[in-house]
Amino acid sequence: MLDKRIPYHDDLLLTKWYSGNNGVERWRVVQYRVSQALSNILLFDALDVLGRAGEAARLSGVEFSQSLPGIRGSQYKVEGVLLRALQSVQSDERGEKKGLHKDARMIGSALTSSESQTQSQSPWKLRRNKPMHKSDDTSVVDGKNASRINSTDMGYFFYSPSKDDMSNQEALECQAMTLEPKSGFNYDPVIVCDFTALYPSLVIAYNLCYTTVAGKLNYHSTRKEMRTEGKTTMKCGPFFYSERRSAAVVKHHMKSLLDTNNQGTHTTKRKRDRAYAIPTGSIFVAETVLKGVLPQVLDEMLSTRAMLKKAAKEYKKRVPNLSPAVLRQIEARQLALKYVANVTYGYTSATYSGRSAVPLVADAIVECGRRTLTNAINLANKWGNEENGRWHGAKVLYGDTDSVFIKLPGRTVKEAFAFGEEYCKAVTASNPPPVQLKLEKVYSASLLQTKKKYCGMMYESPNQKHPTFEAKGIETVRRDQCAVTQRVLKNALIAIFQRGVGPAKEYLYRQWSLIHSGNLPVSDFVLTGRVRSRYRGGRVGPVQASLAKRLAEVDPGRVVRHKERLPYVIVAMPGKAFKLKDGVLTPLELLEQWDSYSINAEYYTIRHVNAALARCFSLPPFKINIHAWYMKCPKPRKRIHHWPQSRSASSLMISSYFGSDTCAFCSNKCKSVGRSKVVVCQKCKADTITVACSAIASLKQTQHQAMHLANICSNCNGCLENSSTFAQEEIRQSAKRRENSFGFSPPRRVITRLCTPLSNCVCIDCPITYKRHRIRELEIEAKELCQALDLG
Repeated sequence: MLDKRIPYHDDLLLTKWYSGNNGVERWRVVQYRVSQALSNILLFDALDVLGRAGEAARLSGVEFSQSLPGIRGSQYKVEGVLLRALQSVQSDERGEKKGLHKDARMIGSALTSSESQTQSQSPWKLRRNKPMHKSDDTSVVDGKNASRINSTDMGYFFYSPSKDDMSNQEALECQAMTLEPKSGFNYDPVIVCDFTALYPSLVIAYNLCYTTVAGKLNYHSTRKEMRTEGKTTMKCGPFFYSERRSAAVVKHHMKSLLDTNNQGTHTTKRKRDRAYAIPTGSIFVAETVLKGVLPQVLDEMLSTRAMLKKAAKEYKKRVPNLSPAVLRQIEARQLALKYVANVTYGYTSATYSGRSAVPLVADAIVECGRRTLTNAINLANKWGNEENGRWHGAKVLYGDTDSVFIKLPGRTVKEAFAFGEEYCKAVTASNPPPVQLKLEKVYSASLLQTKKKYCGMMYESPNQKHPTFEAKGIETVRRDQCAVTQRVLKNALIAIFQRGVGPAKEYLYRQWSLIHSGNLPVSDFVLTGRVRSRYRGGRVGPVQASLAKRLAEVDPGRVVRHKERLPYVIVAMPGKAFKLKDGVLTPLELLEQWDSYSINAEYYTIRHVNAALARCFSLPPFKINIHAWYMKCPKPRKRIHHWPQSRSASSLMISSYFGSDTCAFCSNKCKSVGRSKVVVCQKCKADTITVACSAIASLKQTQHQAMHLANICSNCNGCLENSSTFAQEEIRQSAKRRENSFGFSPPRRVITRLCTPLSNCVCIDCPITYKRHRIRELEIEAKELCQALDLG
């Protein structure tokens, strides 16, 4: 986030600095803690946490402390917005989004006036600014009837049912449209189109609100319900129309847009319908009767957000030395508007935890979105089924809530962009405003795995020369996967997209060999998993939970918090029947005990890398058997690693008692000499000068690289670093001798034994840590080689 890396010092080292040597290095501890505190402040500033929370509080009207992320949910903020809106919205505002026809001149003059002409004000906001009544009591004449209306009684009250009323409501019936994709690789262009703010746009377009829902047509009522005509069904919210009254409701309130005269011809009516029915059977009044609260609020939000985004572009274009604070403030405001607009539907459907849930409104929003997406899919398939049509062959592969994937066989990327533009215009024109379909991107080659899991080579514009790889939902973008899985899967997919199956197979062979040879750093195998404070039924939980429990037993101060992500690695254990939780270590423990443990290459390859590859490469048209490829791949032997001293001061593996039987120069088999880690065959020893020069050059090169890396660490953490500081030291403290009454002093007993940290900085997220470890290992091998050649 800050393009900066800070050191991480172990608590044992901090204690040594603070209390040792009469407090001479105590300033290091203070400086380290101050740098950590300052980093938190800089992160808050870089993420603009306070600015975004302030803009969210200013928008919704809630307390600033309650608008911080993670404090309160989305329903609290939506309620704040609605409460503020109900204070300014009046219940007799009618007309279309552009206003009534009789008020067109008033609205036009208001828009052209310099006092009220702003980009953020929608027509409804301008309409509320005009004086609705001359006095508190005015006469409203509607035809022949006249009634007295008090302006103080024209507001809304907030809908807040009890828990019993909520439980008596009908259940949610509708579900978002999710078309199961046709899994497989596609080498034809795939167009991805997305509706802009679909649910808020549908609320505005169809006038869906608490205040506009008039009930639900019920064609399956019983005789008992028919006898209670004119009464509610004792349910919270809008009532149901019985079967006897449904025909009357349709006849008098839901008039058709087309009227048939005596000659049998259809003529368009001038007056619009007063009400209309959603496909779920719910009845909503039209905008000419009453404009809902939710449509007004969301209309202003979307228009204000569009104005803010346009203002940000104008600022960047016209202001040369623009302050970043201005753009940050605009970004915070538009994100607050986007957040509230997108969670408004969730507020209407929160039947369990919400306070104002109305399933009729929620189902109407979802069903309208489902029909909108279905109509868009049918239009694309219709164009593709036309025999002599321009876009013959177009076919929808996948659709999810507000997006649609369309395949164009035999077309180029530029033709795909042309189809996308024409298709989006046609879909937008067939829907009421402000529902709009936009062309998001085009995949030249893609892979559809399952719902919400796909990837491909993406073009964002027709002028883009080279595509970029994009993935959604697969292992390349998941945080619970290790780096080697992400890298291997991503590069293998790029290879098969651009060059075919052969190069992808060669790449996988090389990566499998590297994993088994042990030449990859430990950082490539670090996994992260969330840990809970407790598990159901008293279970131990996954492997990261067992690791957290072991760390807490060793050090009571090291308690893993609830839902904290704990990094870990899986090491190889002797035998085949060992449990996986027995081989889980922290990355630092593996670096400290490198002679005792090694990475479980087979586990990572089969359970992670190959499993992710099989989920992609086993799909048609290739249907590749990844396991068969893996079994044929050559797997080199692991290099014997050794470390001068482990945490337990002794090696745990039996392999440490055997010496190397491979020549360090020619890699040929030869006779091992005792427990020596490095051996040279007799043929190489015959050329004494060449072998000696090569061994000395290798030692010199490793020492030079170790000093270079040590200088990098020294400039970062402020400590004196060299090649020798990257190693453990054992500290032993003995009890004092006390003579007994017989004058005999027992031998000194060792009561404590501590091992210093591996280095002054043990940050496992820093690549220099793993490089220093590898160089340290090579330096030890070079020294062993010099000793084997009797070079001193």
